[in-house]
Order: sequence, then structure tokens, then C-alpha cells
Amino acid sequence: MKEIGGFFELQLRKGEHYHKGAVQLNTARNCLEYILKAKKYKKIYIPYLDSEVIWEPMEKLGIEYEFYSVDFRIDPIFDKELKDGEAFFYSDIYGIKCNTVEKLVKRFGKQLIVDNTHAFFSQPYEGIDTIYSPRKFFGLPDGAYLYTDTLLDEELEQDMAIPHMTHLMKRIEYGTANAAYQDYLDYCAGLINQPIKKMSNLGEALLKSIDYDNLKERQVRNFQYLHSVLGKENKYEFDDFPADTCPLSYMFYSEDANLRKKLIENKIYVSTYWKATLDLVKKDSAEYKIVNYLLPLPCDHRYDEEDMKRIVEVIRG
Repeated sequence: MKEIGGFFELQLRKGEHYHKGAVQLNTARNCLEYILKAKKYKKIYIPYLDSEVIWEPMEKLGIEYEFYSVDFRIDPIFDKELKDGEAFFYSDIYGIKCNTVEKLVKRFGKQLIVDNTHAFFSQPYEGIDTIYSPRKFFGLPDGAYLYTDTLLDEELEQDMAIPHMTHLMKRIEYGTANAAYQDYLDYCAGLINQPIKKMSNLGEALLKSIDYDNLKERQVRNFQYLHSVLGKENKYEFDDFPADTCPLSYMFYSEDANLRKKLIENKIYVSTYWKATLDLVKKDSAEYKIVNYLLPLPCDHRYDEEDMKRIVEVIRG
């Protein structure tokens, strides 16, 4: 029976999920575990260039995995034919590799698993297992989406968001990311070896409160501004992708060892992704250069053109 009266809850906009037809789980790595269990894969090919968290599902389930390389354009270097019971996992890094995803769909069909954690606004291909992590784009305690045509025959526990909220609340309360950074690290550590759970009620309510069209438009506009200004001096060559593609960040290639430090000193926080990759590859590999020198400049919907100009000024200063 619905409650009437009592104290007020958080006033959130009552909208809809952006990914309405997806299975709603707690984390992206658990989306991968869900697929591996549901489809009973025996082996999976994964890229060197990816987060070590994707190794977790295979190690939990005892499934064989083998690494493959990518070139400097982040296209797979892979000449094997997949056998029955094998899958090919590809990440749309930074959300700009939609053309490569399309080619891989044609090549591997339903044995392809697409990781769209960096490509929240990209649509899935019918029949292709596809993973999304809205936490990469929005402030959320938990939540991930999975498109799949094979469901697990088991009842999943629901996640609880409250233990995952400290870093989000502190950032608002204190007004800076630094004030909550240790809480964020603790939050990330707490995600390790989590069981597959359903998305929390709070995570779902927050995702249904987002004005997606507006935020996507702002993020695309920021990306396009940075590319219009920095494109000629950027040594990374982008694919030709549709104008409404919404990348996670603007990737700027620079072998200036001090540039990342200079940006961070100016409170422009540029992440270093995939540090564990460096232990697996050679120093002359594409992966090594991408991890060390391809800087993900923030361009998300929290910012405007003036913020993008400040990033450019620091780079050129």
C-alpha cells in the first residue's frame, strides 16, 4: 500500500531511464560476469588496453582469458577465428570508436561483447551483449546497464546505495573534489569482488532524474570546442564519427612529461587510466604511449566554453 504523508524525501525529477530496455545491475564489471555466466563462455579475448577490473569476473569464474593488442588508433590487432564457447571483448575507448564497433559486430556477431562504459549515449546493436557504466558520466552511488538476450535464472539481491554515497555528498558539502578524494578511493576499493546485484533504488531514482538531452548537448559542444582549437596540434588522429557522438573526454596527445602535472596543479584533473597495462606491454607499444601520453581532458556537461578556454590556456601557457 502506498504511503501518504510523513517527512519529505529528496525531490528528484521523475523522468525515465536513458537505457530503458537494459538489465539494471550494480556495476559494469558485474555486467560482464553476468554475460559470462549466462552464456557459459569458456574463453574470452580482452585488450591489454583496459582497466584491470575487467579481469575480476574471469578470475572469479575461473574462465580462461587471453590478451590482444590494439594499434595507436585503438583498433584491434587480432587475426584469429573464434571457436564455439569463445567471446571477443572490445571497449569503445573514450566513446569515439563507434566505427570500429560496427566492423566488429559484422565480424564476430553474437560472440562480441561491447564495453560502452565510455560511450553512454551510443546505442547498442540488436543481439549484441553491451555494457554501460553511467557512473563514468554522472554522479551516482551505483548502477550499470546490460543489454543481453540471455538472462540468468537466479534471483539477484538489490544493492544498497547509502554506503556508496560519502564521496558524492562530501564533494557537494565541501565544494571540492580534493575534500572527498580519499572517500572516492575507498569507494572504488569497496567495489572489488562485489556480487552481482540489482541496481539500488536510489541509483535508479537518480538515473531517472537526469535531463539527458541537455547534458549530452553540452558535453558534445565542449568536445567540439576543444577539437576546433587544439585539433591541429593534437597528434592523435580521430576517426570520422557522427557529429552527435558524445565522447567521455577530449583525448590530447602530448609527450611533454610535465603537461599532466601542470594541468593538475591548475586544478584541471586529468586521470591516468589503465596503469596496470604498463606492466603487460613493451615501452614502444601503442598501449604504452596511449596510457602515458594520451591525456583525457575533461569536457563533460558540468562545464562551459569558459572552462574549455582555461584548459587551452594552461596547455599553451
